[in-house]
Amino acid sequence: MIKILLIMLLASPLAAWAVEYDSNDFAAEAIEYVQGTGVINDLLSGQPFNNPNTALGRPTLETTGDGFYMPPGQSVPVVPVYAPFRSFEIVTVGGGGRLIVKFNHPVANDRNNPYGIDFLIFGNTAQTIASGQNWTNGNPEQTVVSSASSAEPGKVAVSQNGIDWYYFTNGPYADSFPPTASYAWDEANDVWADELDPLLPIDPNLTAANFSGLTVAGVIGLYNGSAGGTGFDIGLLGLDWIQYVRIEDDHASGVTAEIDALADVSCCGDYKHPFPAGDFSENCRVDFYDFAILAQDWAIEGNIDNLSDLADSWLVCTWKCP
Repeated sequence: MIKILLIMLLASPLAAWAVEYDSNDFAAEAIEYVQGTGVINDLLSGQPFNNPNTALGRPTLETTGDGFYMPPGQSVPVVPVYAPFRSFEIVTVGGGGRLIVKFNHPVANDRNNPYGIDFLIFGNTAQTIASGQNWTNGNPEQTVVSSASSAEPGKVAVSQNGIDWYYFTNGPYADSFPPTASYAWDEANDVWADELDPLLPIDPNLTAANFSGLTVAGVIGLYNGSAGGTGFDIGLLGLDWIQYVRIEDDHASGVTAEIDALADVSCCGDYKHPFPAGDFSENCRVDFYDFAILAQDWAIEGNIDNLSDLADSWLVCTWKCP
C-alpha cells in the first residue's frame, strides 16, 4: 500500500506556482554609502545616481523609455538587453566608493538553495544586441543578442556583524552577468506574461557566450523562471550565514558598478519555510513520503514521538505544494 501511494505521489505533476516574495526577502537597510568618483546625473531627470535606498527592495520590474528608441514617459519592461537606468532605480557606487546594506534576517548558507547560491545582486548590466538592431520594446522574438554584456564589476564582501568582512576575492562581482529579466514571454500570444522569480538564481554554468545568437525571448527562456541577478555562495567563504553585504568599486578599474537590489535566495527549509514537525523527508511538507519513512523505521526507539509529530502536522506545507 505504501509503495502504491509513493508511486502516485511521484507520478503527480507539480502545479505551476506564482512568484511569492515580500520586502523581507530583499536588503532592507542602507547602512553606509560613500559616493565614489564617476557618479553622473540621470540624463532625463538631472538627478544624480547617489541614493543608496534605491538598492533596497525588489529589483526593478519596469523602467522608462530612454528618449532615443522609446519616449521617456513610456513604461518599458526590464529585459536582458534593457536594464534599469534611472536615478530612482539604481545607485552608483563610484570609484573608491562603497555601499553597505543589511538584511533584516540572517541570510543562510541553506543546503537546499538552488545551485548552492545564497543571495543575488541585481545591477544594470545588459546583454549587447547584435549589430544592426535595437530594442524598441517590441516583440522579443525579433531581437537577437551577441555574446557580450555591459558588466561593470564591483567587489563584494559579506559580514555577520558589519565589522568583520569576508571578500569574494576572485569573484563573482556585483553588476555583472546575468542581466535582470522581469517577465516571461508568452510566445503563443506575443505578450509579456508572468513575473519572473527574483529569489531564484539561474544556472551558474551559463555565461554571456551561451546567449550569442539567441533572441531576447530565447535568453529569457534559458533563465528557466529566474529574474537573473549575480549569485553568491557564502559557503565558499566558510560561513553559515551573513546579514551585511558590502559593494566597492575599484578606483583603478575605470568602471562604476550600479546596484538595483539584493535578494535572499528562497528554498525549502529556509527562514521563511522551515521544515515542519513530522517532515522526516525534509521536503517542507508532511505527507506519505514521511509516513513511509516512519513505517520503515517503526522499530527504532522514539518513533512514538515521531508518530505524534506526523499526526499533528499531517499535510502541513511550508513550501510549494500542490
